[in-house]
Amino acid sequence: MIENKNYLLTDEEVERYHHAGYLVVKNLYDRREMQFWKEKIITLLKKEGHYNNPSGVHVFFLHDLHPYFIDKMRDPKVVKILQQLIGQNLEFLSVKAVYKNVKTRFSSPWHQDWYYWKGAIKTSVWIALDDATIENGCVRMVPGSHNKLFKWNNVDDPNMFNRRTDEKEIEGLPVDALAVESGGAVFFHDRTLHGAYENVTGADRFSFITTYRDASIKDESTVWDSAMVVSGESVNI
Repeated sequence: MIENKNYLLTDEEVERYHHAGYLVVKNLYDRREMQFWKEKIITLLKKEGHYNNPSGVHVFFLHDLHPYFIDKMRDPKVVKILQQLIGQNLEFLSVKAVYKNVKTRFSSPWHQDWYYWKGAIKTSVWIALDDATIENGCVRMVPGSHNKLFKWNNVDDPNMFNRRTDEKEIEGLPVDALAVESGGAVFFHDRTLHGAYENVTGADRFSFITTYRDASIKDESTVWDSAMVVSGESVNI
């Protein structure tokens, strides 16, 4: 894990991201700001009728994201880290609110995000709004798995995780449980195998996942009909 206030990564930290497919950054935000985000997200989800989604997941695309969060997607500290990991030209694509509670306590199955959107490589930032522990369903990742596309099964799943990695593919692979305190974040490659543990506490465990791409690379994905340049220039807009 890294923790610094100037958000300049060392060569070793950049290498860690490229080697493992993810990098944990502690204290990217403070707890009070995360509580404010959580309260604002709950208000938005309830207003739009999504708070009781059985999946515990809702995606906000650029056109329906609240202006407060649009501004946060340009946060200089996040942009600075992303520039060091994937390049100077960056586009923001979407946000995924993930809300585990007594109704959405299930574990998230193993998957690679790339299969859901394909095209150019993307990088996501998983932000802990609450403390994330193994007991309340923190994210888990397979280091180095971003170097391979694993076999997957198409499953009829009301919880939206229909493109699941075949369990046989994961047998014997190392698994890192990423317990992250509120305000911490995980920057991860979209081919990194990941999932989450079941929330057995009965308490909330909210997270906020933002997705970006290298804007200098043409992206053939058709998932997003709009994007926002947060650094440099784009060949996609």
